[in-house]
Amino acid sequence: MSKAYDRVEWCFLERILLKLGFSELWMRRVMGCVNSVSYSFLINGNVCGFVRPSRGHSQEDPMSLYLYLLVNEGLSNLLHVTVEQGVCRGFRCDRSGPMISHLFFADDTLLFTGASAKDCLAIRNILGVYSRASGQQVNFEKSSMCVSKGISSSVGDRLARLICVQHVRCLDRYLGIPDFASKNKKQLHKDIKERVWNRIRGWQGKLMSIGGREVLIKAVIQSIPTYSMSLFRLPRNLLNELHGLCNHFWWGSKVTKETIHWAAWDKLCRGKDIGGMGFKNLINFNRALLAKQVWRLIKNPGSLAARVLKHLYFCSCFVLEAEDGRKGSYLWHSLCWSRSLIDAGSRWRIGCGSGLVSIYNDK
Repeated sequence: MSKAYDRVEWCFLERILLKLGFSELWMRRVMGCVNSVSYSFLINGNVCGFVRPSRGHSQEDPMSLYLYLLVNEGLSNLLHVTVEQGVCRGFRCDRSGPMISHLFFADDTLLFTGASAKDCLAIRNILGVYSRASGQQVNFEKSSMCVSKGISSSVGDRLARLICVQHVRCLDRYLGIPDFASKNKKQLHKDIKERVWNRIRGWQGKLMSIGGREVLIKAVIQSIPTYSMSLFRLPRNLLNELHGLCNHFWWGSKVTKETIHWAAWDKLCRGKDIGGMGFKNLINFNRALLAKQVWRLIKNPGSLAARVLKHLYFCSCFVLEAEDGRKGSYLWHSLCWSRSLIDAGSRWRIGCGSGLVSIYNDK
């Protein structure tokens, strides 16, 4: 952060803190800590030296993480206000559903807007205000834009030039998951098997103990499909193939060589206290991860994902009572597959009487 933006940045952070409901006294104390940052060095257990930086905060500063979250809150508010005022449009999954203008994940930002010059210029102006106020510059060379199927490539190129980013056909994959899910589920997740195979192939020919192979299977191989399994129901054939690769590696450390399997994989997935090895049954693990997402929809009905899914699939009923129709998406079918776990282990607790509980049907 350069000196030229220091004063503007602090005023920007003050407005955010006031809007979030923090008191003025607390805000002055926090901003005082930010302005009076200093560094010392711990050498052989003794504190030595005193350095006061003159060029702002670096990425290694613990305070920079909180400043990053605060200025991101400011960017989120700018986008919300712009959409509410009608300056630019967001994206709706349903006509009556919530408007989605942006999504934040770690240090990535996804912006949604209409395919018009007005909306693109509004986004460019918002990013300019954010850069001047926070001191953070947007790297437009690493940014890209994609348009929907109904927009021609020439229009997409023209809109991309307005924002000064490159126009791509689609983002292909984000966090290992494709942006557009095809009907062929096995083809959709084929990279998972390739990643597992590449890992095991790199370990072939190495002298590994039984304990070493156990750690690699549990900590590396079975953790590769975790993120995909938390969103989608992976095909049973694919999971069985992953079980086979793990089983081959466990009994021989060489997948290409035929080895004798002295026990079935289901027995190895049992707990060690009952004679197994504690490996994960990926089919059951997949179902448990999806059931966790269903539980989040129940406990956090105000979240963006819960509001979007409610408007699409269970507007007038409870999430556990919604029907699994044929027109549902791949994500919704996956969540419906795991709802029985929540339904079997949940009970109604009579509270203030705000909800309706059926004596004959509900547990």
